[in-house]
Order: sequence, then structure tokens, then C-alpha cells
Amino acid sequence: MKKLLLFLVCITYLNGFSQCFTKINAGYDHSLGLKPNGTLWGWGAGEYGQLSTALLADKHSPVLCGTATNWAKFCGGFSNSFAIKTDGTLWGSGYNVYGALGIGSVVANTSVFTQIGTATNWKEVAAGETYGIGLRSDGTLWAWGLNVYYQLGDGTTTQRNSPVQIGTTADWNTICSTRLDASFAIKTNGTLWGWGSNVGAILGDSSVSAWSVPTLRNTATDWDKLALGFGSHALAIKTDKTLWAWGYGEFGQTGHDPTTSYANSEFNQIPGLWNAIAVGGDKFSMGIKTDGTLWAWGKNAVGQLGDGTTNNTYIPLQVGTDTNWVSVSCGNQHTIALKSDGSLWAWGDNYYGQLGNGSTTALTLPTTIPIAGCTLSAEEFTLTDEVLKVFPNPAQEELNLNYSGTALINTVVIYDLSGREVYNSHPVVSNNLKASFGIGMLQSGSYILSLKYNEHTVVRKQFLKE
Repeated sequence: MKKLLLFLVCITYLNGFSQCFTKINAGYDHSLGLKPNGTLWGWGAGEYGQLSTALLADKHSPVLCGTATNWAKFCGGFSNSFAIKTDGTLWGSGYNVYGALGIGSVVANTSVFTQIGTATNWKEVAAGETYGIGLRSDGTLWAWGLNVYYQLGDGTTTQRNSPVQIGTTADWNTICSTRLDASFAIKTNGTLWGWGSNVGAILGDSSVSAWSVPTLRNTATDWDKLALGFGSHALAIKTDKTLWAWGYGEFGQTGHDPTTSYANSEFNQIPGLWNAIAVGGDKFSMGIKTDGTLWAWGKNAVGQLGDGTTNNTYIPLQVGTDTNWVSVSCGNQHTIALKSDGSLWAWGDNYYGQLGNGSTTALTLPTTIPIAGCTLSAEEFTLTDEVLKVFPNPAQEELNLNYSGTALINTVVIYDLSGREVYNSHPVVSNNLKASFGIGMLQSGSYILSLKYNEHTVVRKQFLKE
């Protein structure tokens, strides 16, 4: 045991959680994650091809999105996904009605990432329901897709099946969009601009139904970060780390008391200093303070706030007590988040498997999601030991397992540290399994033993092959 523990410490130090996700983003009912090796993974709803897999089907655990290993940035949309490679090219997959992917056609959908135009200087991308906007490294702003509510910001209502430039200025720095056809951007001078539909007075003056081109939203010059989701409210952080919210607030998602304020065109400051923010489609908000704590407020119908209840709140509530949260992203009714140790956590709605834990059961508390090859914490080993014992560990020629749990399993899989499957067997369906199998063909190193029912991971454990 001492030898195994020593090895695990070395793996943590040398690989730095090399197979954990380093970036995450939630689409409407699916989720995306990037690993340090440049591979992109997805899980959840997949019927339109938004997971960029050969089969148009939901996935309840992370699956590889194509074979590329040079992804840099990405964004989950309503039923599609966008991603930028390290070479600056932009790609899209999934729903494409109204030219939503910008690939130059109106084919209903594509199940593989397809290049958008030929430019090689894309910097950021954001997705609405039936449109997208992109920022290039030269500071120019571009848009494509449906344009009924001026959501493309080019002054027309003309549908664009390929990216068109918004205006002529080249001083844009940050972009963000919503499902409800409104978009925002921050210029390099720190000013905040918006355009598209003005539902919920999200753009300001409630007497205006839409802005056809980017229009100054606020006179401040220190805006830094933006968050819009698939609903009609927005969050933004200034350079001084203060947090501000505006738009619809009927469930308290803007931090206003919903009994006294509904549609808020004025900016409302939410107390505290903040590092990261996220907006959920079904009227909720999440944020990470500068001390690494996680907070939530707004609607909580399926536990998307992660406080263990389904109670709404307009007052931000701390989620747990941990102080090592670094990233958070929200879909329609689900949330995913990363800690500084590389672990992935998820909660809320799980109808399509968007939490990635191998099931479709909703969760009201943050729950760690197993990732093949990602270094396990001591806590995870303790929990695993209760239902799965693997011995000897380290092993040489033969590995034994003893599983006794409440869930059925019908597949035994072994992954190496790159996430590659190196062994697969199908014992009889059981919730009480004792088995032995040869591992002499495996190279020396660390592996993940995963017990599954169909494609759903039930339990996993790390072991060492000498």
C-alpha cells in the first residue's frame, strides 16, 4: 500500500492532473470540456450532432468530439457547438437551420465539426439559439444565422449563412450572446455595447423593442467580463471585481427582490468581489468570489443552484464550504464547475445526461464526475473502496476485483492515463461480481478500472501495473 500511495503522489506531481478537464462550457442541454492534450469532449443531448459524434444520440458520460487534438476554445449553443483550433480556424457542429452554424448552407444539421469560412484569426465565439457571433484577433466583430430581431447587429434583418462583419470598427475585446436574440460586447476601452431584441429591458430603454446595431449600454469604462445564458438577464464584472446584474428578475436571478422588481433595465450591484460568473437559461445565476467560494441565486426548480434544495432565492447563497472553485458554466437547468485540483463537478437537471455521471437522475448538490485518467483524490478512493476492491495493487500478471454495490454492471473496462481503452470484457449482468483476469499484456504504469452498465459508469478505481 505504501508503494501505491507513493506512486499516486508522483503521478499528481508529474502529470499535474494531465487528463482532467482544464476548460468547460455548458450548452443548453449538453456540456463540453477540454483536456490539456487538446482533445474536446462532450456529453448530454446529442440528437442534432452537437457532440460531434458519428451517432446522433445523447451521451450520459464524456465522449470524444472528433479526433482533433488542437482545440483551444469552445462554446456550447442551444443545440450546436462551436470551437476554435490553435491555428485560429473556427468550426461548428449540430443544429444549422437558418444558417445557425455559419457554414454557408442551411443543411438541417451536421454531426461532425465543419469549418466556418477560411479565416485563421478567430479569437472568441458565442452562440445564440439560431445564430452565432465571433471575434477575430484583429478586433473585428462578425455574426451569422437568423436575423429577425437584429441579433446579428449589421443593421438589417437579413439571414446570413456565413459570417458577416458587424460595423467597421476593430476595437472589440469580449463578446457574449443569449438564446433570446440579444448580444453584448466589451470594447478595448472598457465600454459595454448591446444589440438585438430588448426582451426584459436587457438592452436598456424599455420603450425600444430592439437595437439594430451595437449601441452603448452604459457609460462606465471599466467593464471586464460578461455572462449571458439562454434567458433574458445578464451579469458583468468590472475591473475592480464588482458584480452587476440586469434584465428579467422574476425569480431573483438579478439579485433584486422579485416582489418589488421584475424587469430591470438599471444595473444592480451584487455585494462581494468576484472572479467568475455564469448565467443559466432557466433564470438562475452562479458566481465565484475572489476567495474561491461558489455562490448561487435565482430559480431552483430542479436543484440547479446546488444548495441541496429546490428553493428560489434572490440573495446569493454559498454552495458548500470549499474555497478552490475556479470555473463555472450553466446550461438551461444544469451547472458544471471545476476546482483547482482539476476535478469536475455537476448538478441540476440531467434528463439528457448533461451532468456526465452516467445517469439521467437530477442532482441538487455538486457531485464529482469521474474522468478516465484524471488523478483521483483520497476521498474518491475511500468511497470506491466501499463497493469495489481491486487486488493485488500494484499487480503484475493478474488482477482481481470484488464488486458489491446496489447498481447493476455488465462491462469491465480498463483505461490508460490518456483515456484510451485498453481492455474490455462483458461478464454476466450482476451487482455482486468476483472476477480475475490477466493483465500481463499491459505496459507498466497507472490505469483506471471502470465498471459500467451499458455505457454508464457505475464505479471506478485506479491501480498500478508493475
